[in-house]
Amino acid sequence: MKPKKLKLKNFGPFINETVDFSRLTEAPLFLISGKTGAGKTTIFDGITFALFGETSGRLRSGKEMRSLFATPEEETSVTFSFEHQQMNYEIERKPEQVLAKRKGNGTKKQAAKVTLTIFDGKGKEIKQITKRTEADQLIRELMNLDAKQFSQIVLLPQGEFRNFLVSSSSEKETVLRHLFGTQLFQQFNERLKEKAKQQQQKLDHLEQELHLLQKRFVLVKEEEAAAGFEAVLSQWTNHQAILEKQITEEKEVLADYQEKQKQLENSYYRFETLKKSYEEKATLLNKQKKLAAQKDEIEEKKRWIGYYEFTQRLIEPIQHLKEIKAEKIELSQKSSEQTKKLAMTTQYYEEWQKNETDRIHRQTKIKEAAQQLQNKQMMVPIVEALRSKKQEAEQLKHSLDKEEMNAEKLHQKQAIYQERTRILQEILLDQEKLQEDRLAFGQLKHLDEKQQEIEQQKTKSIESLEQIREELKKAAEETTKNNQRLKQQIEQAEQLKSQWAKQQIARLQLFLRPGEPCLVCGSTEHPVQQSKHEQPNKEDILKVEQQLAEAESAVERTQQIIAKNEAYENNLQQQLSDLEQKIMETNIQLDGQEKHLQQALQQAFPAITEQKTTTALTVIEQSLDKRKSKIANARAELEEISQQVEKLEQQLAVYKQQQTAKNNQLQQLQGEIKSLEKQLQDTDSNCLEEEIRQLEKQLEEDSNQLAAEQKAGMQLLQDLHMLRTQLDLQQEQIEKIDEKIEKEQQRIAEKLESQSYFSTTEEVCAFAQQQAQYEENQRIITTYHEAQLVTADRLRQLENIQLTEIVPDTEEISQQLEEIREMIETKQEKIYSLQEQKINNQKIYDECLSIYHTSQTQLDELTQLQQLSQTFNGENPKKTSLERYVLQVYLQEVLQVANDHLQRLTKNRYQFELADTIGSYRGKTGLEINIYDDQAGMSRSAHTLSGGESFIAALSLALALADVIQTQAGGVAIDALFIDEGFGSLDEEALEMAMEALETIESEGRMIGIISHVRELKERVLQQIRIDTEGSGQSKIRYQLG
Repeated sequence: MKPKKLKLKNFGPFINETVDFSRLTEAPLFLISGKTGAGKTTIFDGITFALFGETSGRLRSGKEMRSLFATPEEETSVTFSFEHQQMNYEIERKPEQVLAKRKGNGTKKQAAKVTLTIFDGKGKEIKQITKRTEADQLIRELMNLDAKQFSQIVLLPQGEFRNFLVSSSSEKETVLRHLFGTQLFQQFNERLKEKAKQQQQKLDHLEQELHLLQKRFVLVKEEEAAAGFEAVLSQWTNHQAILEKQITEEKEVLADYQEKQKQLENSYYRFETLKKSYEEKATLLNKQKKLAAQKDEIEEKKRWIGYYEFTQRLIEPIQHLKEIKAEKIELSQKSSEQTKKLAMTTQYYEEWQKNETDRIHRQTKIKEAAQQLQNKQMMVPIVEALRSKKQEAEQLKHSLDKEEMNAEKLHQKQAIYQERTRILQEILLDQEKLQEDRLAFGQLKHLDEKQQEIEQQKTKSIESLEQIREELKKAAEETTKNNQRLKQQIEQAEQLKSQWAKQQIARLQLFLRPGEPCLVCGSTEHPVQQSKHEQPNKEDILKVEQQLAEAESAVERTQQIIAKNEAYENNLQQQLSDLEQKIMETNIQLDGQEKHLQQALQQAFPAITEQKTTTALTVIEQSLDKRKSKIANARAELEEISQQVEKLEQQLAVYKQQQTAKNNQLQQLQGEIKSLEKQLQDTDSNCLEEEIRQLEKQLEEDSNQLAAEQKAGMQLLQDLHMLRTQLDLQQEQIEKIDEKIEKEQQRIAEKLESQSYFSTTEEVCAFAQQQAQYEENQRIITTYHEAQLVTADRLRQLENIQLTEIVPDTEEISQQLEEIREMIETKQEKIYSLQEQKINNQKIYDECLSIYHTSQTQLDELTQLQQLSQTFNGENPKKTSLERYVLQVYLQEVLQVANDHLQRLTKNRYQFELADTIGSYRGKTGLEINIYDDQAGMSRSAHTLSGGESFIAALSLALALADVIQTQAGGVAIDALFIDEGFGSLDEEALEMAMEALETIESEGRMIGIISHVRELKERVLQQIRIDTEGSGQSKIRYQLG
């Protein structure tokens, strides 16, 4: 990929600037120079944003790169042209931004847009892509890189690679993990640790459960708990066997009790049954006598039931006869009414026939009135047409008058718009002055933000100062406490030393012999030699020695703590001094910044009288916003007035055309009105409608009345026929009912003659009402017969029972049975208790065994997890984790590529080596880089390189990392390289070496851009892109081409 042109519009500090890389092809090494904050790195941000929609450091999004001084009418966009594999590409990308609406007031959010155009080698357009997903996909396929990899390959932050060269293995691991994506190993190791922790918690939980279960196991007899889980299980098995034996013995005793109970119950039930049977037979014999005495009463009730059932059979015909007689009476009444109605209807029909001549005469008059109505209705269309024409003529006159008034109003509005246009154009003259004031305000805002940033730094420094003072106070208090503790510990140690010495002396006295010199004082006489029982024993001596050792250890620990606290206090004092110096320098800087800001404020806006800078800037910003809003409103209003004036002119032209057409139409209508008036002659058009309405009403009334009379006559004739037919039918029904009455009366008489208890139908109906008495008698008879049957049947069963037999007493047997039942219940409870204890113990046994097996499995898993975690974490003799081992492979590959660059740049003097020594701890093992010096014939640390040497080494390392990442991304060729800073700390000799190295790389044909503001580079590098600031936050791009 070879850059050709980059166009930045309202992007960062650039309003509309273009970087033409094609002008730098003759000497590929060029310098991008400018002041700090001018926008040097923004050029690379523009390239990255155009390709991937992101900035190089990902610190700001695309929409945050929009220029602060861009007006709402101006878009932000980046256009980047490049050549790749003999094809040309141009990509234009616009971030999400808020812009002014094209129509009306206010703003709207515009979504991000992208346009990718592809050209062939001759510059002919092949394809254009406007969908963001398609364009991003094509860029990724072309580059085989994402935004992060592109930044790592093309932009080399030289200072970071110099720090990387001399950093520890842990620090290198962090950087390389980010570059080569080995976070998976770190994450997997963390998950291993977490899983091992969880496994340990599960194991602890299982051990706790085992301990609790062991306490719940109930032993048959108290014994000392066995040592070891297998011994405990063996002890539990023995106790379970003892329980089983006890249960078997108790069950045998229970079986004897139950057999004895069965014998007693058989005797008891046999005697009780005999006693109850004797009593029952005596009761049944008495009951049989009582039933025999009730026989006559029962027979009487049976006869009464026969009479009642006879009435029920006869009551239905009697009721039917009553219904037929009632039906005859009802028909006779209806026949009488129909006869009266027939006579009246006949009289009405005869009267209707007398008026037939009058109805014929009225019919003739109705026909004459209808003809007259038809003649008048033929005149209605002419009258309607005349009225319509007159109304239309009046409306045209009214419309012409109204249009003349509207045209006059439009002329007046046109004059108002012309005056308003003149006022708005005067407002727009302030636009250029507003732009100058906005640029000046942007510069002031930048200065104010810088001042606020310094004040925030000062505030943070003051807070840090107070915090350090507080920590110093706490450290001093801690030191005082530690000194007091040390004094007490020393006194205690001295006392223990004295006691220990006395014990040693007393012990040595035991070995003294008369005439032999003392080991302590050398005397051969020992007058104060102690007796043996006064000597300290060995346990006392060892106890004092142990206490003395602990006291001396405590003194040593306290002395170490005091030394650390003193070092910590000295460090705090140094930090306090540094912060006080920093705050003093910040105050001086703030004073200078405030004066500079006030001078710039008075120079740019002399009319502002506010003393406080923040308030003054707020007032200025509000004033600028009002002026900006006023100009925008004026521009929008002017555009709207222009549209309105154009509409007015169009309306006036339309009105003129309409007036001409309507005048012609009015003249035509007036001629048509005169023609219609001639056709009507003497007819009064105003009265015509009323006459027609009256004729229609009269004609309708007469026609309706005649039709009603005709209908009434026809209805009377129909009623006469219907009444005569109904009378005939009613007479036939009465005759049939008389026949039915005679038959039913004969049938009832025959049934009454068949018995002698009832003589009339009234007696039958009265007796039939006693249904409740009938049901009661039925119940009594049924109960009587059932009692007879049950008593006889039971007596047959008890015929073997002799009433003279003596029945034994069951009280004694009952008492024995109760005692044996209590003994059985007691024994059953004991057996149940033993069985329950055995079952619970067995559950505990099984559960403990299961938990024990589970814990052993989990213990094995925990051991494997811990071993795996230790392997991943580098807890081994080489102190190298798995991730660091993988990174060693990557770093070794990088160093091999870097050695090609380094040997070429140093003329084969230096080359990189990966140190194989094991450091004192893991943080210094595995990724340490040494430099082999061919002239010295030995390896040395990268820390020993001079400034120029370290620059060349870091440059080689940076180029190698870029090459390796580029190779891993698919081998895409990137023909441009940007080196960001890293030159400011080099002395003259080191800078000379760095330039020679860069010129060597330049000879390989790669375009190299150095981003720096170092003066010496400006003198050495002939081709330059200068970023010049204009004091208002804007920057301009200028070229120096040697």
